[in-house]
Amino acid sequence: MVGSAPDGCGRLPSLGYERLSHNYRYYSDGIFFLQPTVLTCSRHVHCRMGQKTNLRATTTKDVLEAAFERCDGATYVVNPWTDMLQTIAEIGRSFDGEFPTLRVFAAEEPLRAARKDFTLGSKLADLSDAGDATFRAGDVPETTLIVDEEQLFNPVIVGDTVGATVDTDETFVTDTYETLTDQWEAADAFDLRTPGRDSVRETMTAEFGKTPQEDFDTVVSSIEGGRSSRELDEVVVSLLVAAKNELLLYDISKWGENVGLASKATFSRRKNDLEEMGVVETEKAPTDVGRPRQRLKLTDERLQRADSDQLAVVAQNILH
Repeated sequence: MVGSAPDGCGRLPSLGYERLSHNYRYYSDGIFFLQPTVLTCSRHVHCRMGQKTNLRATTTKDVLEAAFERCDGATYVVNPWTDMLQTIAEIGRSFDGEFPTLRVFAAEEPLRAARKDFTLGSKLADLSDAGDATFRAGDVPETTLIVDEEQLFNPVIVGDTVGATVDTDETFVTDTYETLTDQWEAADAFDLRTPGRDSVRETMTAEFGKTPQEDFDTVVSSIEGGRSSRELDEVVVSLLVAAKNELLLYDISKWGENVGLASKATFSRRKNDLEEMGVVETEKAPTDVGRPRQRLKLTDERLQRADSDQLAVVAQNILH
């Protein structure tokens, strides 16, 4: 927001910042101040501005790791943005120490975005499966916070600067924690509806062996950092890997349905799409009992020649 700055505000060391945390108000003359933390519920209204310690770091990951190292037990992560969820997922998989039990309290939009993105949703599902995180959606405070029973972190991004204010005032932190607990208990649980990456790995290895599982992992890793699209989602990746390894459509679709990726009908529709685009083909595979089943094979020579780490790039070019 742009306007006239009130007295007593701190001046930014340099101008030209374009990205500001919504916890800050920005003025045209380069002055900013921290907006008061406001939380409300039926019993409490909290509004606080005061002396706080600062936590500065190079990246959002550094800030969150520092916060999680200091947090213990049930810890609220309030109103995270999508990239922050991505960072939490990455930290949770490699955290050195005892990871706090996260209660991720967010608006539905970023959680739905995470659910649609397999590379992110599957990592968050791993945290959920391990009991390290639960997710609820509702009317969250506008301020982004990380709060345990002893401290409150307010993450801030200003241009290329990342940091957090830290409040340890016992009364304020306790009241805030209790308020968030009330709001959390009133919120709806959010189902990610995405299988955890570890579950996908384990079941794929058990069903098809190590090579298809490693191919799947490599393809997914190669699209990490982007956003999954309908053209190259987890179902298409599964079908491409199945075709590369000449697996049966019945087997890969049954596995995908059992693990929670998609229904067998969805696998069949996406296979038909890929056939029409000339990406895969099927050949009859005789069975001991019943009708022959369809064995998947790659049709396009570029895909046949591609290594696993290039399969996604080549497929994306063909599908577009």
